[in-house]
Amino acid sequence: MPLPGNITIIGEEQGQIEGSCETDGREGTIQVLKFDHCVEIPTSNDGITAGRRVHRPFTISKETDKSTPMLFQALCTGELLSEVIMDWYRIDGTGEQELYYTIKLYNALISKVRPWVPDILDQSKSAYRHMEDVSFTYEKIIWTWEPDGIEFEDAWGEMA
Repeated sequence: MPLPGNITIIGEEQGQIEGSCETDGREGTIQVLKFDHCVEIPTSNDGITAGRRVHRPFTISKETDKSTPMLFQALCTGELLSEVIMDWYRIDGTGEQELYYTIKLYNALISKVRPWVPDILDQSKSAYRHMEDVSFTYEKIIWTWEPDGIEFEDAWGEMA
């Protein structure tokens, strides 16, 4: 089973949008329980590329926590987020957690906050709490494979 990710959000107006994570070394970050993102190149019906790459919103799912009002503030005021940094951890060969993958967004905006509660009568959902999905759009993204320092960056407005 994957470990939760942790996200740090730095706003131009609010500064760091602090989350409720209390894990050693990750205090104040926002714990990410689910993540979805897509970069794609449109294709025609015959499989030929039909345009430039498209960066879809970067969406996380998290528990409602102390960052929630600040995320709504950033959404409603259009606050520019200078950095959004998501760190992913895994268990290494010694049984310890290690940072192995990082995604950084630059000049991001929150495009959607969607609070939700699972069906409380469905016992398979009993571990869920009050949740929310937060979607970001961004100017630039950097993907980094931490063990080897391999990275790639893309800015959606630039030609590939």
